[in-house]
Amino acid sequence: MPGQRYSGFVKLWLLPVFSLLFLMPLGAQWTQSLQFNSSDMALDLAEARTFQKYPTYNHYLEMMLDFATNYPEICRLDTFGTSQEGRLLLALKISDHVNEDEPEAGFLYTSTMHGNEILGYVLLLRLADTLLKGYGTDSEITTLVDELQIRINPLANPDGAYSADADTSLQHAVRVSADGTDLNRDFPDPNAGEADDTTGRAMENRFMMEFLREHRFSMSANLHSGEEVVNYPWDYTYDLHADDPWYRFISQEYADEAMAVDPTYMFGWPDGGITNGAVWFVARGTRQDYVNYYLGGREVTLELSMEFLLSSDELEQHWKINQRSLINYMGQCLYGIRGTVSDLDTGNPLRAEIRIPGHDSAYSVVLSSAAHGDFYRLIKEGVYDLVVSAPGYQSDTIKSVEVSDYQSTLLDIQLKPFGVSLAQVEEPAFRIFPNPAIHSFRVEPVNLSHGQVELSIYSMEGSLIYNNTHPWYGAGIEISSDKMEAGIYLLRCTCGTFSEVLRLVLLNP
Repeated sequence: MPGQRYSGFVKLWLLPVFSLLFLMPLGAQWTQSLQFNSSDMALDLAEARTFQKYPTYNHYLEMMLDFATNYPEICRLDTFGTSQEGRLLLALKISDHVNEDEPEAGFLYTSTMHGNEILGYVLLLRLADTLLKGYGTDSEITTLVDELQIRINPLANPDGAYSADADTSLQHAVRVSADGTDLNRDFPDPNAGEADDTTGRAMENRFMMEFLREHRFSMSANLHSGEEVVNYPWDYTYDLHADDPWYRFISQEYADEAMAVDPTYMFGWPDGGITNGAVWFVARGTRQDYVNYYLGGREVTLELSMEFLLSSDELEQHWKINQRSLINYMGQCLYGIRGTVSDLDTGNPLRAEIRIPGHDSAYSVVLSSAAHGDFYRLIKEGVYDLVVSAPGYQSDTIKSVEVSDYQSTLLDIQLKPFGVSLAQVEEPAFRIFPNPAIHSFRVEPVNLSHGQVELSIYSMEGSLIYNNTHPWYGAGIEISSDKMEAGIYLLRCTCGTFSEVLRLVLLNP
């Protein structure tokens, strides 16, 4: 049934110069794509496992199951949803303690949300194979698997990929989902002020949004075809992300490593194989913007082939070009500022906000996890002050934290609780942090079941300033206060039968 999760051991059968694209004659890509035919498909599972041909849908299912079956100590297969036509949405988890939720950063690769952009499909299958076979023998791969929780989703739009071919061929693959939705224009749109809500989205995106919310990846990348370039945020606006220097740095590293193998690859872009998304072209409702804006993640879009339906003859060369880049990109998730936040008195982990004053926007701050207190602040080399805050605790400002590229700066942060004994105070249904707030604040239900949360903000004179209903899945609901004046407000929070009015203080930036 849609939404049911399956372990890896379940029987799956049960279930201008600026862009070379614009210089190409309009029909050229389409003509090249027409060269793709049945000979590009694997004849059997053994040939699919060579990664020199494209798998059928059943080959794909068997390959994914075999990864988990053959490497059970470090690989698990999860089904996180189904497509509109009932095909499985699958993700491998690769980690040294694969069945545990460890205090480690989460990383995600995903591909082929446009069904006819198929290179990434095979690249990610081969990457999974490389990680699993290299664990314990290749020191770099072993470090990645030991220190990250890696997830790989090779096929995000199986209906589009296997359109009209009964799962046996990609020859007639289409861009859109079964109901005609462009999945990369179907996520909540920051420009329209849309809520983080799955209502009305394509089925594949509803499941993907829930998957992304659940895991809150520290870093991710989304593989596409149609160009050769690394596209970094934002897509919807010309404004720069607070971490624009870091995005440019990691994007350039990917492009440079690929171009070292083939100097003609990603050639012709003014910035050397990378581009800001909106500068290339403005797009609304993209997954990249959803992850970065709504979830506070760090995601780029990797455009890895000029051709959509790339001939199987070119799979080996494109793997050679991108192999080092794909592995190096994962390695960037190990750097920056990392550490834990805990209660000074008890040592218990805390869910806290880590903000860099004068640098962060409302959408670039990070949170430590409630389970382990661990946090991961990916950032470009420099010296930064950090403000760490949590409800019921005194904020801590850590001055002059030094960060170097390709290194991690480790912090063990302990927050002192306020002097009031919380055991003597009735547990509130909601909490706000930080409070006082400057650019934004988060509302978090306490010990309440997931559901719809209605938030209403009133001035002290009783005027309604804000009202909206948000789905709650366990993480704080972030509200931007940039357009509100400094002062004191009343915030009414309602979830089911629970309702509470809290005082909110906003400060001038």
